[in-house]
Amino acid sequence: MKTLINLVRVIAFLFPVYCIADGIPTSADSSLAISVVKIETFKYHPTVIKIAPGTTVQWFNVDSVAHDVTSGESITGRKSRGLQKTKFPDGIFSSGLFGKNQTFSKTFDELGEYPYYCNIHPFMTGKIVVK
Repeated sequence: MKTLINLVRVIAFLFPVYCIADGIPTSADSSLAISVVKIETFKYHPTVIKIAPGTTVQWFNVDSVAHDVTSGESITGRKSRGLQKTKFPDGIFSSGLFGKNQTFSKTFDELGEYPYYCNIHPFMTGKIVVK
């Protein structure tokens, strides 16, 4: 009986954390400080999000191909700028590849701007603004 009560407590605790709406995990309790970025049609949606310190951002891939989330700048038009490289990771975070219906999460504690891109598709860019 005690095990059953503990199981019910765990389920009651976890259930309000995430609801699935249109296949995308979203926070059911606004005090949980979770923000979702959907990866769809080779874009991050929304492209720029503003969050408070301590917020966790979760990228959710709904594309049929794998993507990643790499912190840093992705500069396109390398020939016009005379650049040798188009991707400049800054080493703050990197998800590695994740496929359809998979996620990557990162908690942002420090104020600042955190640009990111997809290493495979460098035209996919986004930014997290922590303020």
